Amino acid sequence: MRDNTIRTIAATVVLFGIAVVALLQIGPGGDPTISLVTDAVDPTQDAPATSETESPDTTAAPEPFFYRVGVLSGVTTDNFWAFYGREATVWDAYILGPTKPALYAPDPATGTLRPELAISEVTPNFDADGWHVLVDLNEALSWSDGQPVTAGDIVFTFDTVRRLELEGSWAQSFPDVIESMHANGPHELRIEFSQRPSLAVWPHGPGLAPIMPAHVWGRIVEGLSAEELYEVSGTADLGGGPLTLSTVGEDLVVSVSNPGYLLASSPDVVEYHVYANEAEMVAAVASGDIDSILTPKGLTQDQLEIAAANPAVAVESSPSNSIRYLGFNLNREPMSDQAFRTALALLLDREGLAEAIPSTGSVPYSFVTAANTSWFVPDAAESNANRYSGDLATRLGTALEGLRQAEYAWVIEPTLGPDGQVVSGSGLTIRDLSPEPLTILTSGDAYDPSRPIYAQEIADALGLLGFDVRPIETDFDTVVDLAFTPGEDGLLHYDMYLLGWTLGNPSLPGYYRHLFAADGALNNTGYDSATFAEQLAIFESAFGIEQARDALWSMEAILAADLPYLLLYTTEITEIYRSDRVTFAIEDSLGGLQGRLGGIGDVRPVS
Repeated sequence: MRDNTIRTIAATVVLFGIAVVALLQIGPGGDPTISLVTDAVDPTQDAPATSETESPDTTAAPEPFFYRVGVLSGVTTDNFWAFYGREATVWDAYILGPTKPALYAPDPATGTLRPELAISEVTPNFDADGWHVLVDLNEALSWSDGQPVTAGDIVFTFDTVRRLELEGSWAQSFPDVIESMHANGPHELRIEFSQRPSLAVWPHGPGLAPIMPAHVWGRIVEGLSAEELYEVSGTADLGGGPLTLSTVGEDLVVSVSNPGYLLASSPDVVEYHVYANEAEMVAAVASGDIDSILTPKGLTQDQLEIAAANPAVAVESSPSNSIRYLGFNLNREPMSDQAFRTALALLLDREGLAEAIPSTGSVPYSFVTAANTSWFVPDAAESNANRYSGDLATRLGTALEGLRQAEYAWVIEPTLGPDGQVVSGSGLTIRDLSPEPLTILTSGDAYDPSRPIYAQEIADALGLLGFDVRPIETDFDTVVDLAFTPGEDGLLHYDMYLLGWTLGNPSLPGYYRHLFAADGALNNTGYDSATFAEQLAIFESAFGIEQARDALWSMEAILAADLPYLLLYTTEITEIYRSDRVTFAIEDSLGGLQGRLGGIGDVRPVS
């Protein structure tokens, strides 16, 4: 698998979806002046006369609301077709995402969907014509040129995707089970399915698909191939979501409010200022050059302390939709032994580490955490946690019993010392052979200070069992390359590695196939479980959230026992903004500002 494909799929898993969805430093090539067109008055002309009984309107127009956001990159394209169909970046999603509407939108605060262009939730029906849905549309939404967003726009988008065989997120949004789409009128859409649509198809397929303006693109797409369409400039495109892309520069991207989007109040102008690194962005917030920051990995403790020194800078924390984990190469011994992985899970003090390291949060025993209230089942999560609970003597005894059954032996077994701590074993053999030294790949502390600490603690825990384990610190990209890119022999040459995932759309957790199906695009561990595959099939074919939730927690229980990953910790995402300039409630949203594309739709100026 190519490197950039890995990172692209990872970025797609990252985002909440339009279903993938999303948002500059003024410098060379950047234009710092944006003027809003209002009712212009020519100062060289006399003011219009008023009657004696008519008083002139002296009400001052409100000042336009400029919202300035720091990002680490601009967009790779201004063509939304290309963004959604090719290898998108998170920055493309941040900036281009808010420019298009969909039938529904993910709500990070609840892990559910809320109507956007659709008026309400719709359940598929079956009649003599087969399975279908009829969706009534909100008549109040318009494109930025004033033309209404209609069912015809959705049909045009679908027909273009099918005719040009667009791939990427377009293909995922319109799966093959959709037979056709029809506009029964400007504000009624009919979608026909070849079979009863699963939850992943409806509403999470076309329900989350971005809608393109037919009256702009209809003539443009005629006669073009997909690749030719992707090369077309997007300057003629319109906004149908809260924002419209206005200007694109190397250091500054500007979007303006779409007056036809009446579902939320957006800033009049959103400026995305591009910076070289987070330190420069933190300094820009402190100086007042920008109002907030978008960066998927958040800020370091040192950066937060620098920002917090300014009383005008607010520091807010929100639950993140992400996990950090230890991955095992299941095609190598002893990582291939479930007893080995289980013993590590029993002996590693994950709770103690999470409490001791400021940048980490809680310990997850499942991918879905309590912050995702729509999908979290407390009893099921507690059952997974109980596998590895108990006092140290109990956990050590359970670990050793499992290892003995897997034909691990010691000259001197590990034991619990008089001080209550584990005394290391020695002379370890596995099926009569001495194990080779093992390595753990991790990025250095410049990227995430907690990761090298965890890698060393993992090495120490395995050392108690008699293993020689050596953490190897390198840069982030090298860890990704070694963990996901096979060598010339077609094999992956790693033992263990420490990385993290941000987990995408919380309204339908769709990462299990990517990570753990035998043919999963990101399954680099070699995990292959028939029982997991059975529950994954049930999850992906579920017709309602209850059935899907049951299958999800069956998958979680299987993963908690099999341990292709050892989940280590979740983090809170801590963000900063100018509290003297803008305000919004980010603490209730999964993923904070990042999860809401900068808070577009609920950011307000401080009066």
